[in-house]
Amino acid sequence: MTFFLNHPAKSALRPRLLLAGLLGMALLVLPTPELAQAGVFDFLVGGRENRGGRASNRQQGGGVRSGRLVGGFDATVPYIITPRNTFQTSDQFTIRWNPVAGAERYTVRLWQWQDANGGRERVVWETTTPESSVLYEGDPPLAPELFYSVEVITDQGVSSDSDAGCAIAGFAVLFPETRSRLEADLASLNDLTLSPEEQALATAQIYLAYQMLNAAIDSLAAQAALVPTATLALALGDLYSFAGLNSLAAEQYTLALELAGDDNLWQAIALEGLGELEVVQNNLAAALPQLRQAQLSYALANNSTRANQLKRRIELLEKAQQLNIAPTDTPDLCTAPIQ
Repeated sequence: MTFFLNHPAKSALRPRLLLAGLLGMALLVLPTPELAQAGVFDFLVGGRENRGGRASNRQQGGGVRSGRLVGGFDATVPYIITPRNTFQTSDQFTIRWNPVAGAERYTVRLWQWQDANGGRERVVWETTTPESSVLYEGDPPLAPELFYSVEVITDQGVSSDSDAGCAIAGFAVLFPETRSRLEADLASLNDLTLSPEEQALATAQIYLAYQMLNAAIDSLAAQAALVPTATLALALGDLYSFAGLNSLAAEQYTLALELAGDDNLWQAIALEGLGELEVVQNNLAAALPQLRQAQLSYALANNSTRANQLKRRIELLEKAQQLNIAPTDTPDLCTAPIQ
């Protein structure tokens, strides 16, 4: 792991943590708020090309891109929140899902897969609960080299398999040696003097380097619950979308828009996020106005590069709309279990 520290020339200027890039986990400490905001912008936007969990989306007509995944839109489905499209540190974790109105009890099944791209092989654990979460205590133990997924079924027979993102909502457990490297990387943050928000962002960045999407979300969400900021809301919006939890992503982008105030750059990122969520749903009538407003906000923020990139993106989506092409592919269905 490499840390790049650019300390201020004057000690009175307090350095700000910047996060840029995904692999290698680079931490940059720069002296001015302007440079700090630019670095956080790189974290939120520049890193999107490489982020996401264990799966990526196909696209047509300029559809889903930058790691965004389908799923998590339908409130009538008990879609999996965690573990979802992620690595886990161990085989003891909390399973959470979307609580469905009117459901009084849920059946929870933990499936072992043939492999990450193959079919579900067998149920290794099952329980029922009236809650919308349950603890898996590692019995039976889960093997690090195998792929697993969770299925939740309401007492009305509605399954998480109905979620558009169910086919990519699985997880795997880290190997012990990988977990040791992760622990060392997290411990290295103790050598830096960081604000609580910077600590949360730095921790999330390390988790992302290990494709631990759920852990990154938890790091940001814990700090956002204490002191909500536009930066944290934007980062959470991105990560929820990369996990295929798009209703939660929309909530965060909307909150970020409210918290951004007169900051055109943060407004632009939030509007772009909201627009891209509509693209995921093939709703270009709603997506294009938001993306055009985002383009304008980038221009007002003097970010001509991003404004021009988004302009080309909009033109591609407009062409798809004219040709009546759905920009986002229909997601793969969950594979039926082997009998």
